Amino acid sequence: MSDALANTSRSITEDTIEMSSDEKFLFDLTGYLVVKNVVSPDQLKLANEAIDSLELSQSPEYFGDSQTLKGENSSTRLGSTTGLLDLSKPHCDPFREMLAHPKTTPHLNTILGEGWRLDHGPGLIAMDKGCSGGMLHGNFDNAPYFYREGKIFTGLCVIEYLLADEGPGDGGISVVAGSHKANLKCPQKMLRWEQYQEFVTEVHAEAGDAVIFAEACTHGTLPWTGDHQRRAILYKYNAGHMSWGGGGLGGPAPDYWDDLTEAQQAALLLPSHHSRRPKASNDYHGLPDVAG
Repeated sequence: MSDALANTSRSITEDTIEMSSDEKFLFDLTGYLVVKNVVSPDQLKLANEAIDSLELSQSPEYFGDSQTLKGENSSTRLGSTTGLLDLSKPHCDPFREMLAHPKTTPHLNTILGEGWRLDHGPGLIAMDKGCSGGMLHGNFDNAPYFYREGKIFTGLCVIEYLLADEGPGDGGISVVAGSHKANLKCPQKMLRWEQYQEFVTEVHAEAGDAVIFAEACTHGTLPWTGDHQRRAILYKYNAGHMSWGGGGLGGPAPDYWDDLTEAQQAALLLPSHHSRRPKASNDYHGLPDVAG
């Protein structure tokens, strides 16, 4: 696969409510997209300052029994970030904006449809040089994917906001392009990155970009070889009527509730539900009715 196709991207303006026809084709073809320049330089600086201020905990590695994904195991790979949205201002601002970002909302509108909601997250992946990769996973065991009557239908999807560059040879996020439509299970040797490596695409993007992929698309993390620390923030969304990680607040509104926009509140508020409202509204921006 050429680099042009492997890293297809397009900047989205705030008044766009759906993906372009090119993006729809490429997402349906490959199962993922790179959206350029989503996080502004100021917000990117704040987000990295926020991560610098956190005490990150070592987490289990996820390479399983793979010797090719195994690294030195000396880095913090997944930090404990349950409080990213609770951080004091201004450090919380970039993470709250990512929750329903105007430059990625068009993609959620198109991929997940009316009433999309945050299923779980945000979470941080921080990897220093030599850190192990993570086993490839996904495919049809986790989420459906099909195209019918001119629309994409799928379940759990991920938006990964990059706080640091991920260039050629660095490792990091990888996908098996097109596997979201596979009818057969991925071979274990491929999931362990021990065989068929030529079919595993290392996704390249820059700090401030967003990588969007369907959970049904087989994906994972390659060992990190970059000299700088890898930093990515993951938000996982679902169609309104589906749930994987629960979603919804599951309790009283947080102290920062009134500081959120309507779009951010909507993404956080809803548990899984079935909407009987008409779906063919041209002015829909991904915002369900929110009771006061």
